[in-house]
Amino acid sequence: MARGECAAYRRHLCETHELLKHDIETRLSSFRRAWDTGDEGALGKELLFCILTPQSTAHGCWDTICELSSSGKLFTGAPEDLAPHLHRARFKNKKAVFLVEARERFLPGGIKAALSPFACQAEARAWLAGTVKGMGFKEASHFLRNIGRGSDLAILDRHILRSLVRAGALPEETVSLSPRRYLAIEERMRRLASDLAIPLDHLDFVIWYDAKHEIFK
Repeated sequence: MARGECAAYRRHLCETHELLKHDIETRLSSFRRAWDTGDEGALGKELLFCILTPQSTAHGCWDTICELSSSGKLFTGAPEDLAPHLHRARFKNKKAVFLVEARERFLPGGIKAALSPFACQAEARAWLAGTVKGMGFKEASHFLRNIGRGSDLAILDRHILRSLVRAGALPEETVSLSPRRYLAIEERMRRLASDLAIPLDHLDFVIWYDAKHEIFK
């Protein structure tokens, strides 16, 4: 992308951030509440939501999680009980198994107890990505951000990658992200955020708003 176009897009991101800063801070504060209060139900919903999201819409996945929670099946149903309700997520049968396995891993001692020992966000993410089936670096970053523990982590979905190209922070959009490639691009996004004087977790919301015209999850 031409240098002038990149500069114009960077200005646009800064202007958008100024408009949204208060709303973003309010949203992030609401995310931290579940962790601060030790609300295991809320933490569990965020974990299972992020497992559902790959190749699926965030709104559809969150609606599914809320419906299953209201019905009482989210934390008790077997895979065959959950799968029929996952029609808004791709690979519903596989994800139903992932949800139950994640639930069984964390329910005995709790999510907060499992994550509290980690000294830094990156360590917690690497552990989640290597331990929880259905979670890669993107999903683990998303989960940690959604519980107020991922302020220095990037959620590298297609909207973010496209935006990094537009801003001149990435030479071309990439499709497949190995952990090593993920960390390299995350560092590029971190530098962009620093250049723009926008906190990294704010920049994610700014880009999402630019693509979807809303602040969601």
